[in-house]
Amino acid sequence: MFANQITPIDGVECSTPVVLRRATAKDAQRMERFFRQFDEVSFCEWQDAKCLRGVLIQKTTTAYLAFDVEGEIVGAVLGGMLGSRGTINHLAVSPRYRSQGVGQRLVEAASSDMKRVGVLRMFLFVDDANLAGKRFWTAQGFCEPHGERTFERDL
Repeated sequence: MFANQITPIDGVECSTPVVLRRATAKDAQRMERFFRQFDEVSFCEWQDAKCLRGVLIQKTTTAYLAFDVEGEIVGAVLGGMLGSRGTINHLAVSPRYRSQGVGQRLVEAASSDMKRVGVLRMFLFVDDANLAGKRFWTAQGFCEPHGERTFERDL
């Protein structure tokens, strides 16, 4: 669904030269190392490069990397489709690239993938203590659902 479709991201300005590209299974190890740098990214210990490779080859996965002019990863997003809803599982932007449009571009890239296949609603999880994350997601048009509680378990 998403894996073979690449489109440019229009309409989202970024004040720093950053290139977005779709992530592939070959990026799994670099992506894991990048996400693990951030305490605010709920990246479980079992989410290793092998796990990510398996996720990145799924047709319902959307994943992008943002690179600076030197080729270093400065942002990443990973999400996918669950039935008729889409999810953003992880988003991270290097501190010196925050508030410059990189996160917004990554979210728009993933959102565009999901819109193309008919997803009408997206969801994600933000830790209660992550106030900057809450502000960011609110600015992207997300809101907290009222009257819902999430339940989960490891398999």
